[in-house]
Amino acid sequence: MKKMSRKLSIGIMAVALLGVIGSGNLKVEAAKDIPTILFVPQDNRPISAEQTAQVVEKRGYKVVMPPEQYLGDRTANADIKALDKWLETNAKTQKNPIAVIASDAIVYGGLVNSRKHEESLTNLTNNLKEISKLHKDFPNMPIYVYSSIMRTPRNASASGTEDADYYKQYGALIAAYTKIDGADTSGLSKPYQVLLRQEETQRALRDWQQRRQINLKINEELLKLTKQGDINFLLIGKDDNEEGSATDQEGEILKDQAKALGVNFNKVRVISGIDELALLLMTRVINEQENLQPKVFVEYAMGFGPATVPSYSSESIDSTVSSEIYSTGGMRVFSPREADLVFLINTNQSGFTYDANTPVNSEKLRFNSLDFARRIQAYVNAGYPVAIGDIAFANGSDNALMKQLEARGLLTRLYGYAGWNTATNSTGFALGMGELGLAMPEKARDAVLLTRYIDDWGYQANIRQDMNSYLQLIPGPGDYLTVGPVKLEPVETYGNRHLNNFVHEHVPELVNNKQVEVSLPWDRIFEGKFSLKNPFDPSKYSWNWNK
Repeated sequence: MKKMSRKLSIGIMAVALLGVIGSGNLKVEAAKDIPTILFVPQDNRPISAEQTAQVVEKRGYKVVMPPEQYLGDRTANADIKALDKWLETNAKTQKNPIAVIASDAIVYGGLVNSRKHEESLTNLTNNLKEISKLHKDFPNMPIYVYSSIMRTPRNASASGTEDADYYKQYGALIAAYTKIDGADTSGLSKPYQVLLRQEETQRALRDWQQRRQINLKINEELLKLTKQGDINFLLIGKDDNEEGSATDQEGEILKDQAKALGVNFNKVRVISGIDELALLLMTRVINEQENLQPKVFVEYAMGFGPATVPSYSSESIDSTVSSEIYSTGGMRVFSPREADLVFLINTNQSGFTYDANTPVNSEKLRFNSLDFARRIQAYVNAGYPVAIGDIAFANGSDNALMKQLEARGLLTRLYGYAGWNTATNSTGFALGMGELGLAMPEKARDAVLLTRYIDDWGYQANIRQDMNSYLQLIPGPGDYLTVGPVKLEPVETYGNRHLNNFVHEHVPELVNNKQVEVSLPWDRIFEGKFSLKNPFDPSKYSWNWNK
C-alpha cells in the first residue's frame, strides 16, 4: 500500500481509538544554502559510518567522510594526523561546512583504542587541540562533537575482545568491583575476594582505573572547549553502563562538572549509548539549520514499558528517550494530536530485554506483540508519521513483531525503524530516522528502511545465528569473534545465500529485484556490511533453505 502523506491525512482519516489527528505544525523549509557536513565517525563500522551518513544524505544533505583507510577499526588505529589534515582541507574547500566529529577518533584513534591505548594524558590532550585549532582557523564553521565515557562490560563475553587483554580473565570481577565501595570488598563473592588479592589482578585493576581517569579528564576538557565556544554542541555517551558501574558513576561526575563550569544546558548532554550519537547530532544540525523543533509523542508496548531498564543501561528507557529527543533539538509532547512524529517503543511485558539469538525470539505470536502491532496500525491508518524503536531484544529485531508488520502491510509505511545492538542504539537511531523522515521523499525513506530491515531483521535477528552455526562445521581455525582467513569466504557465501532468501521473501517491494551482498568488515560475525547490486540472479540462490 502506498504511504499516505500527513498533509492529505489531516482532518480526513481517523480511528475510534485515536480520534482525528492534530494540525501538524512542523513546517519544513529547505535551508537556503544547504551545508556540507564534514563527518568524522568513531570508526569504520558500517553503522558508525555509511549507514548513519545514508539517512542524512537521503534527507538531501551532502555528507563527506574521510577515506576509510584513515579510520580506525577493531585492531588498527585511525591515522590521527591524516584526519586532522582532512578536516582542515575540507573546511577550506567544501561549501558551508559543518563539522560533526567523534572525538574518540581524533584523540585516541578510534572507539576501541579509547579502551586499550597506552598514551599519556599529555599526548591525548595535544590531539584534542585540533578542535580549538579548527574553531580558530574557521570561526564560522559550527563544530558538533560526540565522545564516549569508557564502558564497563559486565564480563569477558560482553567485552568481545574490544577491551584490554586482561578483561578476558578479570572482566566480571572488575565490573563487580566497581559497583561497590572500593574500601569494602565484602560485597564480593569469596572467590572474587581471593582473586582480588592477587598481584596480577591488582595490576589489571590499576591499569583499568588509570585509563578511566584519563578518559574522564579528556571529557572534562571537552566540556571546557564547549564552555569557551569552540564546540557548538557536545554529546557525551555512556557506553555499556549498567547501574552503579564506573561508567554510570562517571556520567554523574561529568554532569556535575558541566554545572560547575557553567556550561549552557542547551550545549551539552550526557546520555546513555554511543553508536547512535552521530545520527542524533546530525539530526540536530539539520533541525537547527532549518529552524525546526519536531514534536515527538512517545508510547510504549503494554507492561513495564517506560520503566524498562534495558540491558547495557543504567536508567529507564523513558529517561533515555527523553534525552535523545532533546539532543536532536526536538520537543517531547504528551498527546499524539500535538505531535509531528509518533515514536512507538517495543518493550517486553516483563520489563526485561533479551538477546535476539535466544529461542524466545521466534515468529510465534505473543500477546504483547499483537497488541503493539494493532496500535501501530491504528496510528499509521490515522495518518500519523510513525517511527519504531524495537528494543524487546538486544542485537536484533523482534521476529514476532516484524511478522505482524509484514502481514499488515506496515513495513513500507513507517518513517523510521531500528532494532540493532543495544536498546539505546535502537531508540536513538529510529528517532533520528523518524525526525529526518518527516521531510524525506517516499523513495528515500524506503531506502533507509530497507537498510534496517536487512541488517536488524534479516541479519542480526536471523542469518547471523545461521552463519555462526555453519562456521562451527567448517574445519580449521576461526570462531564467532575472529572468523579468520580459512573460514571467511565460505561463511560470507553462506550468509549471502540465506540473506537473499530472507530479503526477497519478506521485503521484495523494497529490495526491487536487487542482489544483497554481505561481508564481515571486522572479521567477526557480530556486524555485517551490506551492499545492493543489480540485477538479482535467482539461479545463484536456492529458495529451499535446506539445500
